[in-house]
Amino acid sequence: MNYETIEYEKRGPVALVTLNRPDKLNVLSESLQLEVRDAFEDAGWGDDSIRVIILKAAGRAFSAGFDISSDDGGSAVAWRSRFLKGKGFSESAWWDVFWNNPKPIIAQIHGYCIAGGLATATFCDLRMCSEDSKFGAPEVRTGGPYIPAVWPWVIGMTKARELLYTGNLIDAAEAKRIGLVNDVVPTAELDDAVYKRALTIAKVPAATVEYNKKLINMSYELMGIKQVIERSMELEAIALSSASDSPEIEKFNSVRDKSGLKAALDWNAERFAEEDAWFRGNKTDDPKAR
Repeated sequence: MNYETIEYEKRGPVALVTLNRPDKLNVLSESLQLEVRDAFEDAGWGDDSIRVIILKAAGRAFSAGFDISSDDGGSAVAWRSRFLKGKGFSESAWWDVFWNNPKPIIAQIHGYCIAGGLATATFCDLRMCSEDSKFGAPEVRTGGPYIPAVWPWVIGMTKARELLYTGNLIDAAEAKRIGLVNDVVPTAELDDAVYKRALTIAKVPAATVEYNKKLINMSYELMGIKQVIERSMELEAIALSSASDSPEIEKFNSVRDKSGLKAALDWNAERFAEEDAWFRGNKTDDPKAR
């Protein structure tokens, strides 16, 4: 595959996959997701010399989320098929290539890591971020439930409720405190710190790392994590196909259809101006984040 939205390189036992849509804050378009999956499949299953995968991003943000520059609409059945259809693009296929990958994946995060970008980072085995990173699920303010609904396992029920009921963002220090990230390092040291961690993992026997990942995954699967993920996608499909039953979603869609997505995001930002005042000096103004 010829990559247009990512960069893919191998450096010794480490594969580096870089999201490369910096002008769009690395929003996760369908083509970008397909390219990441292709690279992950090669590094994970196709090349035994690779021991660890690093997922990073170009520009000033890790990712502002899924691309919602347009809304194809459709019924709940159509939305559910889009999320769960499997081998083609879908949220379930996106999750699977992370969760089932035999190689550990480290998310190298800087700047904004929000919405679908944060969901993607949460799929990774480890997360290391720079001091300027910000995290959150602001898409819940104008959309359905968070995809995937794994935060109760990652950060605990109480904090998951707070963030998913409000859509508020948190900084790197708070992300470290609640266990959302493993390490916070100065921005200038992030590349070296992540690569050093990857090399440490690469020194451990490959089979041991793979089997430990399988055992950890299995423990959460026995607690129902996969069923919750699938259910979250079904509920998302229902919510997004039933905008008329949610005035906030209906209004957001109406403004987007009449005036464009940036206008819709600006309308929503005004509703949460007080809650978001602490970071507005560095806010993303990209109109395609979810």
